[in-house]
Amino acid sequence: MDIFIITKVVLFLLLPPSILILMMGVGFIIIKRHYRIGRVFIFAGFSMLYLLSIGPVSDALIRPLESSFPSLHKVSLKSGDRANLIVVLGGGAVDLSWVGVRPLPSRTSVTRLVCGITLYRQTPETILVISGGSGNPETPNISEAKAMKEVAVALGVASKAILLDEDSRNTGESAKNLKRLNGNKRTFLVTSAFHMKRAIAMFKKTGFDPIPVPCDYKSEQKKITFFSFIPHAGNLQNSSTAIYEYMSLLWYKLRGELS
Repeated sequence: MDIFIITKVVLFLLLPPSILILMMGVGFIIIKRHYRIGRVFIFAGFSMLYLLSIGPVSDALIRPLESSFPSLHKVSLKSGDRANLIVVLGGGAVDLSWVGVRPLPSRTSVTRLVCGITLYRQTPETILVISGGSGNPETPNISEAKAMKEVAVALGVASKAILLDEDSRNTGESAKNLKRLNGNKRTFLVTSAFHMKRAIAMFKKTGFDPIPVPCDYKSEQKKITFFSFIPHAGNLQNSSTAIYEYMSLLWYKLRGELS
């Protein structure tokens, strides 16, 4: 089996809510024979599921990742910071073949793309590079880059100003493939704020000198109230996303791929 698919499966099982459901399931199975241990598993699973589903905890997990670099509005566009390329990393695509519609970019991909197009309109001498094959083993034949290009053209970007990388399945592959395509050209790197720290590290390791342009922020600035402690699926998703990034950064560091 492809190591890429194996990695995706392992991560899926290790991330919440899967790992928490497994903990509770084990607890219910063993509670008759091992009451105390089973109760600990069930209580720990429920507690972690609740904590990761509330805003204060999810924001505390994801905000350190998102605050590593300045936002698009603060990115300097002085002559010394000009770049030849704007690289937009894909964030998924949606298969709508069941209703006879071509694949569409996911919400994350669209947000990143809009950010890239906004920057492109400010720097029209650049080339817009969209990177993303299929990072989802369930839809291996869908090109994120192609789906995103169709949206970019519909929004007024000339097709000849767009370059596609449809072979990359993850951030590391994007960096390697784009180096083969474009060498070490000065690059604006556009991706979600939570993903930027890992993306910058991977592109620098490959030889790029990227200018980070984060977008798609998940954490919010809001007062903590009673409603902050009501569980929400969006908060759980943000917590899971943050944990995935921390695990990925640790994994790359242990392999010596990050300093």
